[in-house]
Amino acid sequence: MKKIFCLMVVLLQCRGRTVFCQSPGGVASNLTLWIKAGSGASPSSGGTLTGWTDMAGNNSFSLTSTGTGLTAPVVVLNGLNFNPVVRFTGSGTNGYRLLGNTSITMSDVSAVGSWTGPVTNERGTFFSPINNSGLNLISARYFFRSASGGQLYTGFGSIDAGLFAGYESATPPASTVPVVLTASGTGNVLNMNGLDARTGNIRGGYFTTTMTDIPQIADRSSSDSKMNGDIAEIVVYSAANSASLQNKVESYLAFKYGITLGNATSPISYTSSAGTVFWTGLAAYQHNIFGIGTDNGSGLVQTSSNSVNSGSGDGTGQSGLGNLVLKTSSALTNGQFLMVGTDSAVLTEETITAAIGPAAAIGSKRLVRTWKAQTTGAVSSVNLSFDMTGLTLSGASVAANYYLLIDNDGDGNFTTGAQTYVPASGISGSLISFSGTSALANGVVFTLITVPSTMLVLADRWQGFTASGAGSSVTLHWNTAPDLPIDYFNVYHSTDGATFIPIAQLPLTTVMPLAGMSYVVSERGEGTYFYRLRAVLKDGAENYSMIRSVKISASKRLKIHSNPVVGGELRLQFHASASESVIVSLFSASGSRQLTRIWSVAPGENLLTMDIHRLGEGLYFLRLDGSHGYETLDFVKSTGMK
Repeated sequence: MKKIFCLMVVLLQCRGRTVFCQSPGGVASNLTLWIKAGSGASPSSGGTLTGWTDMAGNNSFSLTSTGTGLTAPVVVLNGLNFNPVVRFTGSGTNGYRLLGNTSITMSDVSAVGSWTGPVTNERGTFFSPINNSGLNLISARYFFRSASGGQLYTGFGSIDAGLFAGYESATPPASTVPVVLTASGTGNVLNMNGLDARTGNIRGGYFTTTMTDIPQIADRSSSDSKMNGDIAEIVVYSAANSASLQNKVESYLAFKYGITLGNATSPISYTSSAGTVFWTGLAAYQHNIFGIGTDNGSGLVQTSSNSVNSGSGDGTGQSGLGNLVLKTSSALTNGQFLMVGTDSAVLTEETITAAIGPAAAIGSKRLVRTWKAQTTGAVSSVNLSFDMTGLTLSGASVAANYYLLIDNDGDGNFTTGAQTYVPASGISGSLISFSGTSALANGVVFTLITVPSTMLVLADRWQGFTASGAGSSVTLHWNTAPDLPIDYFNVYHSTDGATFIPIAQLPLTTVMPLAGMSYVVSERGEGTYFYRLRAVLKDGAENYSMIRSVKISASKRLKIHSNPVVGGELRLQFHASASESVIVSLFSASGSRQLTRIWSVAPGENLLTMDIHRLGEGLYFLRLDGSHGYETLDFVKSTGMK
């Protein structure tokens, strides 16, 4: 009974109006409105919008429209960094809006979205109270209106007769460019992507610090500023947040939607709901910031991500911008983040010399641009892809030409410290993939090798790696440069050449043997299998081998003499490569095990006779399990009588 009671208490707290289990950036106090396309916009499967739930629990919204020949708003899946948006196609007085039914107090508002069309056009309003300012002179009470004349306005004011409202203005973003916007009545705040965006004010700026009214989405109160663009999320507080709380909310929104806060002149750090900085603002790398991670306090799980500056909603790259996508097959645990930002260098190639790169890579070509990784918590295996659409790279579409070159000391100087080389796992279309890498540790800097030199291919520090098959057995053999301080090797296995999983860890207790090392893999059936090795050095650095593949054909080592089997003797012939004990099992057509025998075999041909008198007529299956895998055959038992 105690467990049930505790659960009920937690649920009641989560549903309360003033206490939230999850909130934007963990900022729950004074939250009066929270709508997000990914949780609450209906239908969740995408399509014409039918409703939008207020996660704060205060308002119910009804969809209304004015005008003719209208296009209804739609829920677009993967609209912005793998998250949904609601897309509106309003124009002036024509279009749709959502009207609330409960008055709330508005003081501090943050939103994410984009407008469509030229900045000189009236492109609509994100959010506003339903009533105009005093005397009906100017409808100044609204948030984030992209107005004609190339201005973005926000206005705070009173609805009392005779009292005006004041604006703050900013330069609006270009068409389809997503932004994080914040306005607060306290301090005349109008931020874009975390920075003060104000370019001027009217009537001295905001008239008041709060407004209380019924909210509406995608229009202003005079119903002449219907939204034309995407709205992903809107967050409203009844009191002004401190600068640190605003940073939490903006960090949550920027991380979720792949938007960069700050710039090289004014870098901004990202803070989680728990108050942990998971991206430390860096002037050199405050570009194209994105990442994956989990923040339970915000209800946020991001398993795929790219920067909106280079990618699209579903991760496809914009031409010529070298889009990177991070993915993990399973969600990171709460508080784990992997973030990436770029420098401002161009996406052109240069040849590595002793002045700019490690000795092993001299003569290789690499991109001039570099990326910085920052991790919070232990982030292990992730997948990374690079989109070469619109770029001319010397490596063309040959996966073996591409490596991540990783500077492990993180100073961006590839001539000092230790480097790691991660070979591409494959190319699909324009995407170069690096699967299952754990090399993106906290603080490392990396770039892309686009053509390796002969020196790099040879030693990539591996002096030979082969894979050879015999029956269902594959022998891997390798050697490395003798001066590598190796701690252990991992053997990786794949069935598709893209996704690799570790199957063995082999410690190196002394130095690398002159003859190299070997490992035998027993494959389960015919097919093509892929292998690569990972050498982990004493200092934690790692180095991957090239990928090798082996095709296993169907084995003919096991035979049945005389099929159908007439009478009660099943005679088997098996060719063994070594002495061992194998297990022979018989199954009925329905899968029920009928007999099991342990058979000791010697090198060469072996014969076995099994008594199956008691088995009835019909189809049976035989399975032989040994050290090199298993083989199956089917046979028919018959009396031989007609």
